[in-house]
Amino acid sequence: MAAKDYNHAEIEKKWQQKWQEQQLYKTDNQVDGKENFYTLFEFPYPSGNLHVGHWYAFGPTDVIARYHRMNGKNVLFPVGFDSFGLPAENAAIKRGLDPREWTYKNIEIMTNQIKSMGTSVDWSREVKTSDPEYYKWTQYIFTQFLEKGLAYESEQEVNYCPGCKTVVANEQVVNGQCERCDSQIEKRTQKQWTLRITDYAEELLNDLDGLDWPEEIKAAQRAWIGKSEGANFEFEVANTNKKVKVFTTRPDTFYGVTYLVVAPEHEMISSLNENITNYEAVEDYIKTAQSKTDVQRQEAKEKTGVKLEGITANHPATGEKLPIFVADYVLGSYGTGAIMAVPAHDERDNEFAKKFDLPIVNVVNKIFTFSIKEQFDDFIDTNPDIHNNSDKLEIRLPDILGWKSIKYPNRHKTFSFKTKTELVNSSRYNNKTSEEAGQKIAEEFGEVATTYRLRDWSVGRQRYWGCPIPVVYSPEGKAKAVPLEHLPWTLPDDVDHTPDGTAPLDRSSKLKKRTEEIFGEGWTPATDTMDTFVDSSWYYVRYTDAGNDNSLASSDLQKVWLPVDFYSGGAEHTTMHLLYARFFYKAMRDCGLVVGDEPFKNRMNRSLILGPDGNKMSKSKGNVIDPDIQVNNVGADAVRMYLCFMGPYNEVSYYPWDPNGLVGVRKFLERVNGLGEFVTSKENKDIEIALHKAIKGVTESIEQKKLNTGVSALMILSNEIEKQKQVTETQLRTMSQLLAPYAPHLAEELWQHYDGTGSVHESMWPRYDKELLRTDSVVIPVQVNGKKIGQIRAPRDAAQDLVEKLAKSDTRLKLKITGEAKKVIYVKNRILNLVIDKNA
Repeated sequence: MAAKDYNHAEIEKKWQQKWQEQQLYKTDNQVDGKENFYTLFEFPYPSGNLHVGHWYAFGPTDVIARYHRMNGKNVLFPVGFDSFGLPAENAAIKRGLDPREWTYKNIEIMTNQIKSMGTSVDWSREVKTSDPEYYKWTQYIFTQFLEKGLAYESEQEVNYCPGCKTVVANEQVVNGQCERCDSQIEKRTQKQWTLRITDYAEELLNDLDGLDWPEEIKAAQRAWIGKSEGANFEFEVANTNKKVKVFTTRPDTFYGVTYLVVAPEHEMISSLNENITNYEAVEDYIKTAQSKTDVQRQEAKEKTGVKLEGITANHPATGEKLPIFVADYVLGSYGTGAIMAVPAHDERDNEFAKKFDLPIVNVVNKIFTFSIKEQFDDFIDTNPDIHNNSDKLEIRLPDILGWKSIKYPNRHKTFSFKTKTELVNSSRYNNKTSEEAGQKIAEEFGEVATTYRLRDWSVGRQRYWGCPIPVVYSPEGKAKAVPLEHLPWTLPDDVDHTPDGTAPLDRSSKLKKRTEEIFGEGWTPATDTMDTFVDSSWYYVRYTDAGNDNSLASSDLQKVWLPVDFYSGGAEHTTMHLLYARFFYKAMRDCGLVVGDEPFKNRMNRSLILGPDGNKMSKSKGNVIDPDIQVNNVGADAVRMYLCFMGPYNEVSYYPWDPNGLVGVRKFLERVNGLGEFVTSKENKDIEIALHKAIKGVTESIEQKKLNTGVSALMILSNEIEKQKQVTETQLRTMSQLLAPYAPHLAEELWQHYDGTGSVHESMWPRYDKELLRTDSVVIPVQVNGKKIGQIRAPRDAAQDLVEKLAKSDTRLKLKITGEAKKVIYVKNRILNLVIDKNA
């Protein structure tokens, strides 16, 4: 074995210093003859030291950046810090420190740690969201949104986190809990600054089709946006001027409505308090409902509710008096906060109707037509109410719920059938299909409508460490945007920032004094700060022109770099940061601040590293691996390469941290370092073929983001060199190029040792010789009448008669080739198709 130890600390320090001195990774905006390529990883939070999970975000992405740079592209690979927000503030509070002091101290530590990885980021474009030079433009964007009506303040129901002591957005609530601290979310009503993301729901949805993103990311965003097409209907509340508006995706079931349900939050309840004769009981029920989370309300096995005595609603089509209930299985935050209940065709409504002894009227049948009688003999035996003596069986059952009443005598039996719908008990719409009747019912009694699950984004936070909302109020209470000349609207430093549920900036005398000095006596400032997701919704734009004092980024440089070519991030941000950033970009476009419609050409969600306890690596769980210790023991190159070797980078999976695997990668690098003992001037064809296989393997692995197979290809090449005990310096130089994205320090050392010119990271990526990799034989699929029956191995470029002979003599295939072929279709090295007359 050719293993040769090396001093990783010395080598890594040496090359990091030289790269910095040479400004090797400082990116010019345009270079003649080079295509620009913008690659990016998600903003890190500076809430403490990096752990190996952070390395997994940065290291493999650096492999991709280095690869494209060596392929002749002008690569922008920037870095910065998402330095405002709850994670940094909570960590500072826990230690009794000022958030600013804690944050910037950690930025310094994390900067050194990121540099210790040997990343090829351009530090000259670094941004920090808590720098006034950055948040000046965050505030300016907000003022432009306010001017265009995309930002507004209103009294509304909000998600309040008692743990973080602040409002959080819908997207930050996971299973009824705060996604940051796991506290149960409470519903409160208060004034709140909000962004109109719902104005862009349709565009956000439609533009997903044109993005080069994995389908699972698109599907998650589509589901979160939650487009539903249907109809709005209004039911008059008898003897009042009130109407209950409902949205339904099933207007065809309109005649089957037997009662209405409003959510406990519905405004109609309090407005009709004098009409509702059991109002005290209703109030008690509402208080109980408010103590539950939305998830608890939706998952409750037993339906609860209270009838609103004293009021009824008029059915627009039948004139029937419908009872109205308040029930917590209907949520005020979805749809209109009220539903028309159709218990024959909805499971939840059905359960509720049975519990309260309400009518269940079937209005839509689904007709199942079975074409062959023998297929349903078992059905007739098991379901005595089904009788049919014809060659076809038609079963009419209530749509949705009725089909479940059929008993399956043989679940392994295949039944072929066709279905269609037919309205019943629906006046003149009887016998029409759901599709044709639903549209006409919607037009006659309501209006065709589209709704979305997506809700506007509440961005105000009652915390200190965030971007101040740039708004002031006149003595009459009218909101006014702080003009650009007074931006940045800086965060005051005279605040007790201990969270208590109120806005800490309310306690700043400096902020109040500043406001009156600029705007006049009686003017007051907004005292909420912005959600940190606002800061990170546009940072990728700032990287294109980070030092610009006159605008957030010049349009010329935006055109040079945007949209981002490759963006790597965590799957947990699919319906938060990633959706917010898309909305922000479109809204900024409409304000004339950016060019284009989408910020990211290609997005990839990476896998996650599990800690020693088998859970996701997280400082809050105390299961992190300190990368500094690992780098000290085995070197940054070994850690980087091990992270790439753990599994495909482009698949959302969970990889356990294995210290033995890390040691194995270090030993592999020592073997690579020792291959010099086999250097010879004599050419070895087997080594040359192995080298070109490795070039192909590493190239494809990085292109496909399956970085682990690239490491495997290098290991196979190393094994072959050790086996042959022969290799030329030229071949080892090429191998160091293949190693360079993964282990940049050792690769640079070897490149210099084997007389490489300049830096290995500025050399051109090697190309493999396709002819050299051609094998002497190929696998050819064999078909009969277009259907594959197997495959054979044949000599490359073999003639048709030989391939046909091999197929017919194959013991497995000849049993499937019955009769003589009246026609043979042969595509050299690709396929053999025998066309045989079945009737011959």
